[in-house]
Amino acid sequence: MLIRNFTRIGAICMSLALASPPVSSQEAETRILGIHLAMSPELSMYDQHIHQEILDALLLNARRLPDVAPCELSRPYQIDYVFGDFAVSARHSNPAMLVKCLGGVVRYVMHEDIAEIDFRAAHASRVRLARESHELDARIPERADEVAERMALLSIYRKHSPLHQLLSVDGNAIATLSFDEFSLWLERNRKAGRFTFRGSKTLLEALDLPVPDPMVLQPISSLASPRMPAGVLTADSEPAGIAALIGLFLGHDETLSIDEKAKRRFACNRDDSSKLGDGYDAIARASCRTYDHFGHIWFTMPLRKAESAPYSDFCRQVLELSRDDDIATVARFSPDGSKGLYVLLPPACKAPD
Repeated sequence: MLIRNFTRIGAICMSLALASPPVSSQEAETRILGIHLAMSPELSMYDQHIHQEILDALLLNARRLPDVAPCELSRPYQIDYVFGDFAVSARHSNPAMLVKCLGGVVRYVMHEDIAEIDFRAAHASRVRLARESHELDARIPERADEVAERMALLSIYRKHSPLHQLLSVDGNAIATLSFDEFSLWLERNRKAGRFTFRGSKTLLEALDLPVPDPMVLQPISSLASPRMPAGVLTADSEPAGIAALIGLFLGHDETLSIDEKAKRRFACNRDDSSKLGDGYDAIARASCRTYDHFGHIWFTMPLRKAESAPYSDFCRQVLELSRDDDIATVARFSPDGSKGLYVLLPPACKAPD
């Protein structure tokens, strides 16, 4: 387990509140309430993640409560991913009404019975979203990159590690969760006191919630996950249209920016394809992006094989590309250097000497 300062979860809540300019009585104000759920010791991280997906989808149903309905309730953008973190924001022109609305959210999380019809709607929504994210859809070809990326990371992270468990959760896994199982899990966590709330000191006091002592440290669930040794691995992402993938671990800083020359050449985070240059004719298309997977930042480059190219040429060129000077430049941004670089080849490629 990692140890973190109590203020970390509420940092975004308090910073946004402090950054907001003063408002008149006629202008709407926004307050953010952070929620943290400690790990259920009786569950694996895989199962906990499934339950948390449903809880996250249910939170906005609190707007149906009479004391929450007057406010505009939404889900704020969260910068840092901490396992077990949730947040809601409420907006209203009356500060007293804002407190009342967020008090209703607290009651919803801690005491309200979850209606089975609400569970089923949240359940169906998260199953659909997971399938859209993880499964290939011929109508949305750009999703192929994301599908291949997830498959590559499942090959990179060792089985049973936290991130392998989280990445393994797909639509089918979420679909197996029943209403009774979820209700029992939620009530068990309520009784065990595993929910805590974060926000500004003023807000927490108004809600009659404990104000965390910044000097008190609390455990959080570690997502530190061992990886396979760097180098060449096998991942069968060809059904997604991606024959190979180059991946580089960049660390945990989502503000990190890689070398501009490499970004331009490899078309990072853009729709156009990379300009690989001569010698890469067996690679039909390459593109790259940097993406945050549960707080772990990765540079990935999915590679499509030219239809007429033999696998021997394609695999050789992918390996050559992984040793390209611009890839080496990007690797310097990794805290692990070349030990963070992976090449995922299709099974049709023979293992290199």
